[in-house]
Amino acid sequence: MSLLWRVTVRRTWNAALLCVVYLVVRALSVCAASAGPQSCPLVCSCSNQFSKVVCTRRGLTRVPVGIPSNTRYLNLMENSIEVIQADTFRHLHHLERLQLGRNAIRQIEVGAFNGLTNLNTLELFDNRLTVIPSGAFEYLSKLRELWLRNNPIESIPSYAFNRVPSLMRLDLGELRKLEYISDGAFEGLYNLKYLNLGMCNIREMPHLTPLVGLEELEISENHFPEIKPGSFRGLKSLKKLWIMNSQIALIERNAFDDVTALMELNLAHNNLSSLPHDLFSPLRYLVELHLHHNPWNCDCDVVWLASWLREYIPTNSTCCGRCHSPAHMRGRYLVELEQSTFQCSAPFIADAPRDLNISAERAAELRCRTAPMSSVRWLLPNGTILTHASNHPRMSVLNDGTLNFSNLLPSDTGIYTCMVTNVAGNSNASAYLNVSTAELNTSNLSYFTTVTVEIVEPPSEVMFKPKTVTASPSVFQPVFISTPTVLLQNTKTPKQVSIPTAKGTEKPGASLDEVMKTTKIIIGCFVAVTLLAAVMLIAFYKLRKRHQQRSTVAASRTIEIIQVDEDGPRAASTTSIPGEGAVVLHSVRDHNSTFKTNYNTYKPAHGAHWTENDTGNSLHRSRPSTITSISESYVTKTHTKEKQNRVVGTQLQTEQTAKRSSKTGNRDNHNAVICWAGQRCCPSSRALESIPWTKSQGRVALQWS
Repeated sequence: MSLLWRVTVRRTWNAALLCVVYLVVRALSVCAASAGPQSCPLVCSCSNQFSKVVCTRRGLTRVPVGIPSNTRYLNLMENSIEVIQADTFRHLHHLERLQLGRNAIRQIEVGAFNGLTNLNTLELFDNRLTVIPSGAFEYLSKLRELWLRNNPIESIPSYAFNRVPSLMRLDLGELRKLEYISDGAFEGLYNLKYLNLGMCNIREMPHLTPLVGLEELEISENHFPEIKPGSFRGLKSLKKLWIMNSQIALIERNAFDDVTALMELNLAHNNLSSLPHDLFSPLRYLVELHLHHNPWNCDCDVVWLASWLREYIPTNSTCCGRCHSPAHMRGRYLVELEQSTFQCSAPFIADAPRDLNISAERAAELRCRTAPMSSVRWLLPNGTILTHASNHPRMSVLNDGTLNFSNLLPSDTGIYTCMVTNVAGNSNASAYLNVSTAELNTSNLSYFTTVTVEIVEPPSEVMFKPKTVTASPSVFQPVFISTPTVLLQNTKTPKQVSIPTAKGTEKPGASLDEVMKTTKIIIGCFVAVTLLAAVMLIAFYKLRKRHQQRSTVAASRTIEIIQVDEDGPRAASTTSIPGEGAVVLHSVRDHNSTFKTNYNTYKPAHGAHWTENDTGNSLHRSRPSTITSISESYVTKTHTKEKQNRVVGTQLQTEQTAKRSSKTGNRDNHNAVICWAGQRCCPSSRALESIPWTKSQGRVALQWS
């Protein structure tokens, strides 16, 4: 025991001593590295006291080791690095700019940039990244610029850059395989000032609302067929917007109302032929506008633009586009157009709004359709001006000028005025909207209305054609259907004719939600019925099986033959067989294969044939056998229904006897005759011979089915 203890103590002491030596050596090496002179990697060139390390075009496949710890600028561009492993730059606490562009980087592990607490710029452009390495950006608390241009990135998920909220410049240009940008892709970038999404094959304007501090947006060379109001919602600080070469053919009214701080707008190299009236009116700070290389159609729709350019951008006239059509004006600058050159008319409202009575908490609309390039504004009852770009919670102006209500309130009651403007003048149209709180009472509605019509000609020649009244889509009436009765009357014989007409708005069909709900109910009922049927089937099967088991048990019984002493009392009642002597049967009891002692075994010497007739079971009369009574009596008992039936009986003996021996012992030459009062007798003696006998301590039991 003492030897084992000594060995253990010695080994423990040696291990502790080795740990101490290792820690001391490591501490000395760290101190020497920090205090001693720095060395530059052989494959790199260092300058400015090792603060700038350049390792470009060296054919590196991994980041070289031995980079000085005081490096502030590290250039690893134009190599063949494929993977950036975790903790690769952990010792470079002073690094401010890391250039990894133009490599073959396809994977950046989580924690690859650990330790770079002072990193300001990270360049990863022109690589083979397929996803945004969000996990690698953690702990880059001072990162200001991130360059991911020209990578085969396919999607930008939500919160892709939320680990770098300090980011101010983000370059995502030339992501030619980009297919999806999540609505929350730019969440958390409150300090972002510059964003490049050019040449990314974007077909819809991405959700840029979280970028409240964005000042410059480059989104050129994409595919935007049209720019709708709200595309730049939330970009109150945007100053420069470039949308060049993006195949823009239509800019809807009030599309730039959200970028009121815009100073520079570039719409060159697109497919614009005209612009909505007063499109740039909210842009009070706009000083530079590029509209060249667009197929402008110089007519009344662009006269306002020429006037606006001369007034607000006088120094930028040479770059603001030329006329492409009509042919006689091709080549002229837009700023040279005059209103006197064209014969323009005031705007015409094709579908003016109509008065409307409607219940609260319903949807409605007031139409005001006019020319697409005209300016449309709505004056609300409270004096508010509503345009296409207005962000009202319940009201919105559609592209065709219609004022849409999503949920009416009683406070919306009042006069609504549609104001349409173009270069030639203004047009207004008003409508009164009455929103009531009372629900429609349909209990007093009559489904039949009597109309009296006088007919001069005979009724047989009258060709009456019912007139169908179609409600205007702009008028939202209470939903009900009535069937008027038209009374046709002439000067001779009036008669009544019922003509069904559809008045009001028909009940809309079932929505998809209602259909799905009904389908679910039907499926649930079917499943419930199926389960109930299965349960009933199982119960029926179990009951049937139990019944079969009971029938089998009832058919198989054990009969006990109990010997009764001669001195015992005689049965009070007996049954005799005429001409054959008295046959007295004692009670029979079924013990279900349980036995008692003091039993004798009897076996008939010959089989007495028993038959069943109208009077009961008896011996066959034609057989010439003499049956005599024997004084020795036996008692049989049964417990089939928990009661005992006693019948006095005797043993019958024939003259012709025979003795047989069996495996169970000798049997006497007697026939045991057992009967129940009013029931069938036991099987014949031949059948009894086939029944197996069991002998145990003088007790005999026989079983039959």
